[in-house]
This record gives sequence, structure tokens and C-alpha cells, in this order.
Amino acid sequence: MKKEKTEEIRKSVLSKKDLNKCYRRLSLWGETSLNFERMQAVGWCNAIAPALKKIYTKKEDLAAALQRHLQFFNTELMFGNLIFGPSIALEEEKAENPDKVPADLITSFKTGTMGPVAAIGDTIHWGTAWTLGTAFAGALAAKGAVSAVAVLLGLVVGCEIVAYMLFCLGYRTGRISFAQIMKSGLLNEMLDGANILGMFMMGVLSASLVTATPVLKIGKFVLKDMLDGIIPGFLPLLIVFGVYILIRKKQVSTAKIVLLLIGIGILGSAAGVF
Repeated sequence: MKKEKTEEIRKSVLSKKDLNKCYRRLSLWGETSLNFERMQAVGWCNAIAPALKKIYTKKEDLAAALQRHLQFFNTELMFGNLIFGPSIALEEEKAENPDKVPADLITSFKTGTMGPVAAIGDTIHWGTAWTLGTAFAGALAAKGAVSAVAVLLGLVVGCEIVAYMLFCLGYRTGRISFAQIMKSGLLNEMLDGANILGMFMMGVLSASLVTATPVLKIGKFVLKDMLDGIIPGFLPLLIVFGVYILIRKKQVSTAKIVLLLIGIGILGSAAGVF
């Protein structure tokens, strides 16, 4: 088993320098292009780009890979290295076995894991380590202790070390695990499971982020209550599916859709519907 793992790792076309370059980009600029349309996707794609350029020698394959990683993505970036490392490993497997590793697997893997990893990272990193560390440093600073600076620096360095270890762990285990999965025939089951989890997480995000509260009444009945009586969150669900149809079926740009939704909101408010 150890011999197989070593041989699998040696097959990688990426050097330690390549992997470190990807990690530095994610660590330094992972959220510099944060936006409401795709969240961390631009920073993520910028970070993984050096690896993709070395993995894919054909221009069309590289373009397809870059487009994959420009899709909506958002997680806690320190623990997000548990997704980043395996994503690079998956791209390597796809380059070596394009017929056996579908592009949807990579997208579904990222979509399905970004929510749970964000929950863990926000709790451990920001909710616990960073909160307690900065509180301790603040207490020292309030007393005029210069050691408060050392505490903050130690906190940053410590988090960076943990993030790098998670990245290395994710890449190494991902590279080995996915090769074994391909040999065992579990790829289809994994793809189905990732798709289901991804759809579940997108449903949760849609229900929590998309809001529509019509105040229009039909007799004694409020329209929102009537719709929620059919399916809770029915109107937000219709909005999500409507936007999906416009993007996927009608090829309408997201900018036009945003303007359309703003226009509907203004008109609905003026008419007393919302």
C-alpha cells in the first residue's frame, strides 16, 4: 500500500514549487475579488490557475478548467484548503483520465463541501481561535503591554501554518483517494452523492438568501400566506427557478437579470404588491 501511494504521488506533474505558488495565491488574494455574483470564485480561479496551466497542455482544456473554477464558490478559506488541495488533485486525475473523471465531479465536489467546511472553519477559526486570540491581545494592549503585538503575530502565523498543513493534507490524500476510487468503480456513486449534497446546499442557500414578502391580499387572505401554505418558501423557489431558466435556457446575462429583479421590486412596491 505504501509503495502504491508513493508511486501515485510521483506521477504528479506539479512540483512542490507549483503547489506552494497556488497556496500563496489563495492565502494572499483568495478574497480580494469577493463579489455578490460569484463570491470567492475569481480569487479561487486565480489561485489554482498556475496548476491548471501546467496540468493542461491544450488551450481548450485549460479554458474549460478555468471556466469550471469561475463558478460560484464561497467557504472559509483556512479550512477551505481541504477543498483546494483535492480540487488540484482532481484536475490532475481528469487530465490523465479525461473519460473517467467528468467535469461535473469537480464542480459537485466543491459545491457539496463548501458549506460544511465553511461551518467548521467559521466556528473553529473565526468563532474560537481568532476571537479568543484577539481578545487576549486586546486585554494586553489595554494594559500597555507590547506583547500584544507578538500575540497577534503569533495568531496569524499559527493560522497560516494550520492552513498550509490542511492544504498539503488535502492534496496528498486527495491524489491517492481519487485514484483508488477510480479503480474501485465508486466514481459514479461519488458523483451522485456529490450532486445530491450540492443541490441540497444550493437549496439551503436559496431559501436563506432569497426573500420575497408580498403584502397583497385576496379578500381576507394574504398572498404570501397562501403561497407558503402550498410550499413553504414557494415564491423564493419560483424566483430561483425563474432566474435559472433565464440564465440556462434563455442565455440572459446576469446584469440584465439583476436589473429586471430591481425593476420588478420597484414596480411591485409602487403597486403595493411588495
